[in-house]
Amino acid sequence: MALIKESAHSYYSGDNLGSYQFISLDHVINNFMIGYVGENKIISKAKRVDVSFYAQRALQELSYDTLRSVKSQEILINPSCSMKMPQDYVNYVKLTWVDDSGIEHVIYPTSKTSNPTKLAQDSNGNYIFPTKNNGGVDPEGIYEFPLKLTLDSLGPSQSNFDIYPHSLGFVDTDSLGFANNVDTNPLEVGMEIISPYFPAGTTISKVYNQASGQDFAFDTSNPSLSTISPLTNVSITIKADSVTWDRFKNIQPTEQQENYDDEYYVDVIGQRYGLDPQHANVNGSFYIDNANGTINFSSNINGKRVILKYVSDGLGTEKEMIVHKFAEEAIYKHIAYAIVSTTFNAPENLVARLKKDRFAETRKAKLRLSNIKLEELTQILRGKSKHIKH
Repeated sequence: MALIKESAHSYYSGDNLGSYQFISLDHVINNFMIGYVGENKIISKAKRVDVSFYAQRALQELSYDTLRSVKSQEILINPSCSMKMPQDYVNYVKLTWVDDSGIEHVIYPTSKTSNPTKLAQDSNGNYIFPTKNNGGVDPEGIYEFPLKLTLDSLGPSQSNFDIYPHSLGFVDTDSLGFANNVDTNPLEVGMEIISPYFPAGTTISKVYNQASGQDFAFDTSNPSLSTISPLTNVSITIKADSVTWDRFKNIQPTEQQENYDDEYYVDVIGQRYGLDPQHANVNGSFYIDNANGTINFSSNINGKRVILKYVSDGLGTEKEMIVHKFAEEAIYKHIAYAIVSTTFNAPENLVARLKKDRFAETRKAKLRLSNIKLEELTQILRGKSKHIKH
């Protein structure tokens, strides 16, 4: 029975181009139940739900280092120099930026910086601890950013807010009689306010220290969204980047020079042995901020179009749950080994055989999917001054 049931006109005018090279995970499960499960077969009895579970696990494992990674995103990097991880992100394959000719330039990772968690401190460097419900200081907690605050009241188009001492739980007592107070407002200009009651991108535009008749307070860059009536006990989140990340994204990298053969190096020929290859590029650098789910770039990536090629586990959506036909036999062997190896009193020689088959088929799938073409390989090697007969 032919496998192609779609007309040529429907295929070439549709949006399903190239689909014949893949087989859906549902078909893999059906084929496995027919070919591997039953009387006088390798697996005498197996529930379909078990086969489905191990098929998904096999697809995940093969997606990490065997199947081709076809997922990518292109975005324009704004002054925040940050890119949000895709919803189904597992690991990156490559990051590049695109020039005016459409050529991709590889961006390399850096291990010399990070975005550590920022803690709330007073001017003396003391940590700020939250209060308990009974008003005492909670010694087990510590305020860190993102910082969650509760505004006692929120009116229509309000842009100035007081921070009462009980909101933060400060550790000292001030001359005005406020318990648990400190001398310096821990909030800073530029910190982002995240709340459904404020427009996106709202930041702190001014901070006020506590003085006579004035508690700690702050102004916002945008007034609150209109509300029918004043609200009470409104929760907001104040987001603040670490100083380390702020400096990395705002300072032009000096180590990424475009030409290392300038006049200075001409005068000191032979003394360039100390060059660190990870910094010897003009393409910029990045690091993964797993805690916040972002990819952060150096300042010279600002304004560039960046392409992220990444690995998913293949289980994000029903449409993604497909297997390349070069790896079809490998996924069958993965499922068979998983079921037999977890079956009580399964023959050890059968388990060992299926484990060996799984390894062999996975290796074969990797070779097939590597897509090595002799003509392309010889063409590249000709540029290396190699004499190759073929």
